[in-house]
Amino acid sequence: MEKQTVTKSVYFVEETQNIEGAYVEVNTLFVAEDQKQATKVYEELVKEQPKKSFGLLLNEYIINAEGGFFQNLLASWKNLPAEFYRKMQILTYRPLAEYQN
Repeated sequence: MEKQTVTKSVYFVEETQNIEGAYVEVNTLFVAEDQKQATKVYEELVKEQPKKSFGLLLNEYIINAEGGFFQNLLASWKNLPAEFYRKMQILTYRPLAEYQN
């Protein structure tokens, strides 16, 4: 029996931690399916500490994964192991906003 996959946009608010060549390490601060909600969180973080907001990103990922993947991602994104993220296929990545000082 083949598992059914779903394609959705998921919005991540991320903070750049380290850059080494083409490799960028980020800390995920928030995940949502709703762009307006993610944008609101992003803007609040920029207002809270504008001097610390360098490297703060709002990104849209179009993801193809099994249906239950998205429920788990949105409910538990802070505590998920790296293996969980390997079960998704990112079809498109699009930065929506980046705060630069």
